[in-house]
Amino acid sequence: MAIILAITNSKGGVGKTTTCANLGAALSAAGKAVLLVDNDPQGDLTKVMRSDPKSLKYTLANLMNAVLDDTEPELFVNRAVIEGAGIHYIPANSKLAGVSSRLVALQMSSRYRGGETGGTPCELVMARVLELFQSQYDYILIDCGHSMDLLTINALAAAHQAIVPVQAHYLAMEDMADTLEVIQTIRQGINPKLAVGGILLTMYQGRTNLCRGIQDEIQADYGNAFTVFSSPIDFSIRVAEHPIGAASIFAYEPNNPAAKAYSAVAQEVLSYGQK
Repeated sequence: MAIILAITNSKGGVGKTTTCANLGAALSAAGKAVLLVDNDPQGDLTKVMRSDPKSLKYTLANLMNAVLDDTEPELFVNRAVIEGAGIHYIPANSKLAGVSSRLVALQMSSRYRGGETGGTPCELVMARVLELFQSQYDYILIDCGHSMDLLTINALAAAHQAIVPVQAHYLAMEDMADTLEVIQTIRQGINPKLAVGGILLTMYQGRTNLCRGIQDEIQADYGNAFTVFSSPIDFSIRVAEHPIGAASIFAYEPNNPAAKAYSAVAQEVLSYGQK
């Protein structure tokens, strides 16, 4: 059965999509069957994986709408999954925003009717979708958007672990605290199996006192409660460039320090089940 990882932080620009793509590539390189899921209507992960969101007929929206319509999402399993270089992914585009609106409407209807709506609860649609893929993959990584909307709540409700990328900047730490609080709320109210898989420092510049100070502070404040990955992701313009035909840094600059860091993070993720 697949281990489901939600890559999430309520702040944008911290490296969620980059982490999803590169951590997925590192796990694939370690011999694991990996599925990436783009859970953001902006389709950033889809673009990183070299697909044009606007041109796609079958996406995550088809699968989630099928669950909401109480039809057969199984019909879209093969159509929605795209096979990339050594890795599979479910893309997203603006149609996912329509799914988000439907989830909100379902939530409001549930409250109006005292919680009785029939069908799949609005928070568990993603979990129902990913059940269809559990036996096919070792790891499923969900790239979440930068708002804690019902799409992100669905991802957390389906996940076993949440990985929280954090930019090495003091302002980003405030959003991280909010994200950790949401994860705790989801764990207590919806998904008791959810845990924080780790806090991952990104855009790290080890030569600066600022970054080292933030790393020390995060370790001091959160290290006893959560895993703080021992290999921060170094700031590198090459990580964000993604040349044509290369979805991860491993495909075009495997010796980049960021590539080595993502490989180290993957090894820590692989060790989850060995502890």
